[in-house]
Amino acid sequence: MFNNTLYNIPIETVLEALGSRRGKEKDMWTSPMRDEYKASLHVNPAKNVWYDFGITRGGTVVELVMMAKRCSQQEAYRFLGKLMPDSVRATVKPLVEEKKSPNVIQTVRDIRSKYLLQYLETRKIPMELARRYLKEIIIFDPARNLHYTLLGIPNNSGAYALRGPNGFKGTNKADVTTINKEGKFTTKPSTGKVAVFEGMFDFLSWRVMQSSELPTCDVVILNSTNNLQRAADYIRQHDSATCFLDNDPAGERCYQGIRDMLKGKEVLDMSDLYGAHKDLNEMLQASRGYTANMLLTPHM
Repeated sequence: MFNNTLYNIPIETVLEALGSRRGKEKDMWTSPMRDEYKASLHVNPAKNVWYDFGITRGGTVVELVMMAKRCSQQEAYRFLGKLMPDSVRATVKPLVEEKKSPNVIQTVRDIRSKYLLQYLETRKIPMELARRYLKEIIIFDPARNLHYTLLGIPNNSGAYALRGPNGFKGTNKADVTTINKEGKFTTKPSTGKVAVFEGMFDFLSWRVMQSSELPTCDVVILNSTNNLQRAADYIRQHDSATCFLDNDPAGERCYQGIRDMLKGKEVLDMSDLYGAHKDLNEMLQASRGYTANMLLTPHM
């Protein structure tokens, strides 16, 4: 009875709660699965269902919440339960907390999915550059009984930092990624200088702007500012650091943390370079003259 009530919550109410906006055309909304300006999600208020033309998927309000928030069915129920009127919510029993099941990596291969290639194009990352460092990862989520096709970069624990076109960020084991000046994944420094990036797309954007596939120094990709301490020993092995971190409080705290690690050594904050943007990739996307069809040289 409780579940049936949740499935009947008006889909427009759910979309508003997820931050979506009405489109110009009737029954069209912006998709909560990604950032977009032109509405690509169609709703049928009479049947209370949706269809996203961007990912060719549709379903109920429960499936909408599961995909938008990348959560389990029980978590979606809890989210929807908060949207019910107080008088209805007071009559239902609390949901039992479920145990989370880890995502399982089923396939690791070279990038080939059109879905991901289009995503790279929107990010202005050339395909050959992406294929040098990233893999196409297919994961299975037992909690939702769903498969997802994502981009992944290897990290130092032998796992992958994962990103998807619908805003997914995650990993099967948290760690940083370190790369030497020859473009090899290794924990052994090759120069006295290290460039620090928050995510894989910032690193790749740096290479696009340098018009070279290979970096000019050692690189550490944090994959999350929460991983800064995991990078501490590696960063301390260098004489200087150049930081390309996000223009937000987390990025500022991370920069200060790196300064503390390299006391007395040069630590450069490059965030002013892209000060009008959140991060390096956002600046790349806004920059004219850069396209995903660019040809990059192996070396500078």
